[in-house]
Amino acid sequence: MNRFDEIINKAKEIVDVAGNKTKEMAELTKLRLQASQLRSEIDKNYLKLGELIYQLNKAGTQNQELIDMSVAEIESQLVALSELEDKVNEMKKVVKCPQCGAANVIGSLYCSRCGASLENCEACSEEEANEQEDCGCHDGQDNQICESCQSQEVSEEKTEE
Repeated sequence: MNRFDEIINKAKEIVDVAGNKTKEMAELTKLRLQASQLRSEIDKNYLKLGELIYQLNKAGTQNQELIDMSVAEIESQLVALSELEDKVNEMKKVVKCPQCGAANVIGSLYCSRCGASLENCEACSEEEANEQEDCGCHDGQDNQICESCQSQEVSEEKTEE
């Protein structure tokens, strides 16, 4: 019966992992859809701004306040889009190169496209800090150590010899 319980527990773990991955994919798809809709709204606002400037120029008038309002709306949408893209990148576990904008695996030292240094990238260092905090390898009393920590300790011990 003990073997049967182990199999049941493993099956439950697999189902939980699959469920979590499904939730992650659904959330990622939702964020991508929101980003796409926001890009569409930004494009419409660019078009409206262009039409506004054309109409004002055609009439020979100026209304800087109206133009500034349109620009401010576009700017706020661009900030929101950037935040959505950051969330998507975080879920995909990638970081954008500050030089060329290429997506790189978190933890990369250099950009795979342009070779720019990613060492000082804030997103990289924040993600590494989160991974260390969220590792869950210690129970607060240092009684439990995960397999990756044990293998690191073993490799550190070997290098000391």
